[in-house]
Amino acid sequence: MMSHRRILSLWLFIYSSFIIKDAAAFSTTVKQQTVIPPGILGPPEPLKSLEVGHTLNAFRLAVDDDDDSDPQKVDFSIERVANSPNIFILRNFLTASECKQIQALAEDGGMKTAETITKGDTSSRKNCSVAWIPSSGPGGSSLVSGLVASTANIFLSDMVKSHPSVCVEDMQILKYDVGGEFVHHQDGDARVLTVIHYINGVGGTWFPLADRNDGDLPKNKAGVMKLVENFEPGKHGIFVKGDSSNSEQEESNSKYTVLVNKGDAVAFYNYKDEGSAQLDWTALHCGSPTDETKWIANHWYRLNELSNY
Repeated sequence: MMSHRRILSLWLFIYSSFIIKDAAAFSTTVKQQTVIPPGILGPPEPLKSLEVGHTLNAFRLAVDDDDDSDPQKVDFSIERVANSPNIFILRNFLTASECKQIQALAEDGGMKTAETITKGDTSSRKNCSVAWIPSSGPGGSSLVSGLVASTANIFLSDMVKSHPSVCVEDMQILKYDVGGEFVHHQDGDARVLTVIHYINGVGGTWFPLADRNDGDLPKNKAGVMKLVENFEPGKHGIFVKGDSSNSEQEESNSKYTVLVNKGDAVAFYNYKDEGSAQLDWTALHCGSPTDETKWIANHWYRLNELSNY
């Protein structure tokens, strides 16, 4: 956990609605400037002004797939842990019941060997099985669609939410067995925002270039991969890992390590927000090898307009 956190006395109420609005202003600006306007692809206020180590308190209304009663109020907090890329930790975002239901959705639907965006590639992601749950529509889960709405309204700017090319991919639920990992990659490909939920409290998401300030980064994947060859989790960037009892080790690495628990989530942005519509290579990350079973669930929010740049 980042030390010296300051909790701001500001409560955000997250509505469970993902409203598509008029996109004329956004589209016109894109046509005139041939670039995405600055200040669009990053966090909206008040998150934009939130300093590293500071926290906002919020709550959302959660719908339980197994319960027909009224929505449940869920209190959680949002902590900024890096500026480049913009990385936030949502603490206590999922309830224990929601974690159990998400795992059950994957198991009931059947899990297959996980591949990457390259069909047939099972070497980049090892010892891992996957299930996909519709984020909306027929066959969807009210729990999943509620999470989509809540995270979209927290992290997407109004202009992104209102653009006709915005969408969210189905929820990807992953089970990593011992030794499971996912090599360094940048989500990109029009995915403006990534949200990873830690279903059983086992972390391991590492951003080796987060908040790096020693000069310009390489402009391509090959150069970035070469740069991080000798980097180590806990010594470079930001390492999001599951809580442990090894407090002495965690204290020595507190600048580079953020602890998470079951029900927490990490949200980060994959594109630069200064108007270039270019990938932000500080968002390079990996799933480090795990020494225990790890359950996570991913949501990717897409702005397909980015494919044109």
